[in-house]
Amino acid sequence: MNILNKIIKFGLYFALLLPLIFTSRTMYPWHFGKTVLFQILVEILLFLAIIYFSLNKEKKLPKLTKLDYLILAFPLLQIISAILGVNFNRSFWGEESRAQGIFTWVNFTIYYFLLRTFLSEKRDWLKYGLAAITISLISSFAAIFVPHLNIFENIIGKSYRISGLIGNPIFFASYLIIPLLITFALLAITKEKKWKILLLIAALFNLSGFLLAQTRGAFLGLIAGVLLSVFLYLLFSKNKKNKIITASIVLIFFIAFAGIYLFNRKSDYLKSNLPAVSQLFEINFQVTTANTRLMAWQIALKSWQDKPLFGWGPENFQDAFDKHYNPDFLKYSFAETTWDKPHSYPLEVLSTMGIVGFSVYLCIIFFAFYYLIKNAKRSSDEKNLLFFVILTGAVAAYIIQGSFAFETSNSLMLWLSLLAFIAFCREQETPIEINNSNNKLFNNKIFIIASNILLLVSLVILPLCVYKNISFYKASVALGDTRDAAEIESLYLWQKNAPKALSAKVPFLWESAVILTKDLSILDAKGLLDKKTLDSVSPQLIEIFENNIKKYPTSYLMRFWGGQLYTFLGEYSDKKYYQRSEELLKEAYNINQTRQNVGLTLAKTYLLEGKLEEGVKLLEEIQKTNMDYGEAHWFLGLALVEAGEKERGIEELEKGFAFAKNLSINNVFYLVNLYAEQKQYDKIIKIYNQLIIEYPESPKFYANLAATYAASGDKEKMLENIKIAVTLEPSLKEEAKNFLKQNGVDPNLIN
Repeated sequence: MNILNKIIKFGLYFALLLPLIFTSRTMYPWHFGKTVLFQILVEILLFLAIIYFSLNKEKKLPKLTKLDYLILAFPLLQIISAILGVNFNRSFWGEESRAQGIFTWVNFTIYYFLLRTFLSEKRDWLKYGLAAITISLISSFAAIFVPHLNIFENIIGKSYRISGLIGNPIFFASYLIIPLLITFALLAITKEKKWKILLLIAALFNLSGFLLAQTRGAFLGLIAGVLLSVFLYLLFSKNKKNKIITASIVLIFFIAFAGIYLFNRKSDYLKSNLPAVSQLFEINFQVTTANTRLMAWQIALKSWQDKPLFGWGPENFQDAFDKHYNPDFLKYSFAETTWDKPHSYPLEVLSTMGIVGFSVYLCIIFFAFYYLIKNAKRSSDEKNLLFFVILTGAVAAYIIQGSFAFETSNSLMLWLSLLAFIAFCREQETPIEINNSNNKLFNNKIFIIASNILLLVSLVILPLCVYKNISFYKASVALGDTRDAAEIESLYLWQKNAPKALSAKVPFLWESAVILTKDLSILDAKGLLDKKTLDSVSPQLIEIFENNIKKYPTSYLMRFWGGQLYTFLGEYSDKKYYQRSEELLKEAYNINQTRQNVGLTLAKTYLLEGKLEEGVKLLEEIQKTNMDYGEAHWFLGLALVEAGEKERGIEELEKGFAFAKNLSINNVFYLVNLYAEQKQYDKIIKIYNQLIIEYPESPKFYANLAATYAASGDKEKMLENIKIAVTLEPSLKEEAKNFLKQNGVDPNLIN
């Protein structure tokens, strides 16, 4: 039993390696794969724990605190919200892109109670805390230095904002905030000089990593956490000298921070010389991220009013977003028109779990604060006081940074670990030990029967859960391989891997269907899509979309992407599919007519069917209410050109050219060809000069520019540009000579 106990403890420590795991072949390798592996580990540990308690005659259980009950209540309320919500499957299983479904939360809750049960002594928690700090130190070291060593470039790339093995600067800062403050808390109570030095080094490294992530929300959280810790220390400390010193230091820092903030507002010096510092002190509600986030928060509040008690169900914010979509999102790009999270965890809980779930969330925070402040107030010496007030600051910092982001596996594990330690500290006030030799409960026949039944059920369910997670991982690898094939534009590999991804027996096939339909859309935009590629997946995609459309009558997402699929089928396979495409896109359009994406896609379908009048009419309606958006102008221009109104069409295309150029280079050539028909060579020359500035090493653009000058009669400029093209690509030399000869210029001018 002692060996089994040590194995379980080791497993709990081993789980802290989660942030260092990178599953290269899965989708979302910085997040999903590691979450699945964590769940497998937790399920194995629970299996071993059940065996341990069924065989151990000296059973020891923790005394549950109010915080423990609330942690247990949270996933139970998630299940109720899911049942009453709009999509139980998505709520329970989640999706690969986030890995935050109820199933995942249950695993994290199990991990919480395993910590509460098996880390039963202070030395256990000390080891756990030091392990967490060590892993965070390695994470910071990798994030700061690895990009400069030219190794693991595909895993940890260079960027002005670091993120390391976590893959996102926001998530990286969210992960570091707890171990950073825990390090300072341990510094407060550590007596040995050696440990103080090591902890100080760890704190400085983590602080550097945290600041270089340049995440304003996390930075505000850290400042708020520190200020709360200082306030509580000044409130409870009995050492007047230390209080005066602390207050003075805080005042100096406050003046310094205020000065830096004002300096950053008035001057561009920091932006030019210390961009990381400037980013942290840049609080501007007019920037893209601030505007879109505020709009998403407004939608979260509106959606809560729709379902005030239990919300839309966990992970169903996408449906709420689609219903209350704000057309101004398109102002910031097509990517901003899809939000499956409001980027504020408190608002996410409110909108998806209603006021009931939100109340439990607030109660968890309240009791975490209450227990820590109570311990701080009762501390007999300054060191213990500092320890608990810093932990209180850690709770505040984490909650505030979460108000600008959302939970991920890396940070959630440490958050629940901190809560488990807080509950442990509370339990120590009234310790309890239960064993089967002196407790009637364990000798009760009903309890013995119930525990044996639980053991048998667990022996069946837990292996099934492990098997389920393994199938998740395999399915994610298949989908990841398919996405890689799309990125390198290999139709052969895509056709080979896509059917495997869609044949996996996993509950998030709907997400795979959306991702693969997006691939088809990208291939179509690049002019690579063909009937063979489409036929390799269309039967499976049709089945997945139709099943989900039937189950979820309010799902905009399924109708929009299902409509896209049928449009491709109508274009490349059989025109009969256009009718179903129209039906689904109209249903999606009726869910929210302000969503420009569906209107533009429906208009495209009309044009492909030859219904030019309907297409132009719909695009004109969209364009009237979206005058500032290039997308609306570009697609209306395409429709007008198709309808024979070339002059008006070119005017609209020019208004939307900035959007179209970034979408696909083929759009550039499309407009160039129209200009060529109109003999508007000056406009073509302007476009190619702009492209050459962006791609100075591209011989194709110089050659095309030379051809344009030839058509306009400027032989001097023609020769100048064809020479540059040949210099960049010597294999063009013979072709260039023939070109010059055809235009009456001596080909020998090219050496």
